[in-house]
Amino acid sequence: MGISQIRRYETDKSTPSLDATIKLVKAIGVSIDEMVFDKATAIASNKIIDRELLEQFEMISYMDEEERNLVKKILEGVIVKNQVEKLLKPKPEKPWSQRFREITDRLAQGAKDYPQDDIDKIIDEAVASVSKKSYARF
Repeated sequence: MGISQIRRYETDKSTPSLDATIKLVKAIGVSIDEMVFDKATAIASNKIIDRELLEQFEMISYMDEEERNLVKKILEGVIVKNQVEKLLKPKPEKPWSQRFREITDRLAQGAKDYPQDDIDKIIDEAVASVSKKSYARF
């Protein structure tokens, strides 16, 4: 679809066919509701990809207010549980060699403006300090 054709749609000089509308909504990632109406009045969100879930939400919308509120509380509980599990789930630890490489790369980046003699002196002092600790083995 050409830009000039899209401009005609935007200025109401032309109306897209159903096929053109479908191509447009797929290209920009919105629902037809959002394309035809605005986001505030759209019925379905383009973010709900699971068709069965979308149909379930539609059925819930026909329930009485008390039942809808109950479903909302259940959903909220499941969502909070999922978020907490994500936060508490241990992150996979990188191998020490990769962590060491990242640290040395950051140090090298931060030290790029210092003379090599100063860097060597700081490294020697750090090694001497660490080697004095009982857990260090050099």
